Amino acid sequence: MPTAAFILEKAFELIRKYGIRSVTMDDVAGQCGISKKTLYQHFADKDTLIFTVMQNMIAHSESQCEKFCAQSENAVHEIFLSLDMLQEMFEGVNPVMLYDLHKYHQEAYKKLENHKNRFLYDVTYKNLQRGISEGLFRSDLNLEIVTVLHLYTISLTFEQELIPPNKFSLLEVQMEIMLHYVHGIVTQRGAKLIERYKQQRLNRIAV
Repeated sequence: MPTAAFILEKAFELIRKYGIRSVTMDDVAGQCGISKKTLYQHFADKDTLIFTVMQNMIAHSESQCEKFCAQSENAVHEIFLSLDMLQEMFEGVNPVMLYDLHKYHQEAYKKLENHKNRFLYDVTYKNLQRGISEGLFRSDLNLEIVTVLHLYTISLTFEQELIPPNKFSLLEVQMEIMLHYVHGIVTQRGAKLIERYKQQRLNRIAV
C-alpha cells in the first residue's frame, strides 16, 4: 500500500498542473495507482487531502527559509536563495490553484494566509534588520511598512484580473517582484551584491 507521503506528492503534482477544482479524488487515486477506497483510508475527503498538501508545502517552505537564513553570506544573498526556492515552488504551477484554494478550501487557504502573515512576515522583517546592520539595506526604511507592502505585493501575483496568467507565468511575476523589492531597499554596497548574485544565477541556469 502506498504511503500517505506518496499520495500527497502525486496529488500535488496534479493540482499544481490543473488547479484544485478540476482534480477529483478519482484522478488522485488513478495517479497513485490505487483504488478510491484505498485513498479514503488515508484521507477522509478532498478537503482533508488539500489541507494536508498545503500543510506539507508550508512546512517545506518554512524549513527552506530557516536553512537559507543560516547558510546565506548576507541579507542580499538570503533573498537570492529564496528566489531559488520560488523557482522550485512556482515552476509549472497553474495560477488557478490559489484561486481554487481561496474559493473552495477555506481552511487550507487560512493556513496559507497565516503562514504569510506570521512566518513570512517575521522572516522578511528579520532579513531587513540584518541587511541594515550589514550596511547593505537603507537605514531609513520603515521596517513594518516595507514588510507589509512586500507581502501584499507577493499576494497580487494571484490576482488574475491584474496579472493575466496567459500572459505571464507565476515564476516570471514572482522573480520581477523580488528583484523590484531588493533594488528598492539596498544601499550602493548592496546593489553591487545584487549584480553579483544575479550573474551567479545566470551562470547556474546556463550550465
